[in-house]
Amino acid sequence: MEKTKLIFLGAGGHSRVLASAVESTAAKLVAVFDPDPTKKDLDGVENMGDYKADVHPEAKLLIAIGDNSVRKKISATVSHDFGQVIHAAAQVDRLTHLSPGVQVMPAAVINRGTAIGQHTIINSNATVEHDCKIGDFVHIAPGATICGGVTVGEGTLIGANATVLPQCVIGQNVTVGAGAVVTKNIPDNAIVTGVPGKIISNG
Repeated sequence: MEKTKLIFLGAGGHSRVLASAVESTAAKLVAVFDPDPTKKDLDGVENMGDYKADVHPEAKLLIAIGDNSVRKKISATVSHDFGQVIHAAAQVDRLTHLSPGVQVMPAAVINRGTAIGQHTIINSNATVEHDCKIGDFVHIAPGATICGGVTVGEGTLIGANATVLPQCVIGQNVTVGAGAVVTKNIPDNAIVTGVPGKIISNG
């Protein structure tokens, strides 16, 4: 059986972790695009420079960039269909919904009833518990814990080792700092830090 072909847009640090995730699956990375001329290749796969719609048109594309706003901007500029990557060492319950472009890294856990939006990253060792709604272009950073019934809005970053307590609603384009503990609802565009989490900016 032929392996699923994948293309990356982006050849930076996040792309290397994503490439490792691909290698753990039955898929194969066949092309990488990044306009930075200093990035010659991605772990042996040649960087082809600017995106080209006619290269491997049958392949699925992933935006291999950690920045939420950049992923959103790029997503509207490509013609390939979007794929998904779920690392072989991740645990994703069968009764979840993963949208196109989702990236699930090693030792991540996504539990029953949760829905993950388009182009969202669930990074290494992150946990998203039952019945959560995670929006498009979100990044759940390494080691973060999203407890049950949480809603996270589009474009939000949940920092490394942060915790969001059950049933909290986090707005769009929020930044939750590393190690913060969110105990209440957070409005759009806020920055939250500390234990318990406090809003230090309303954007």
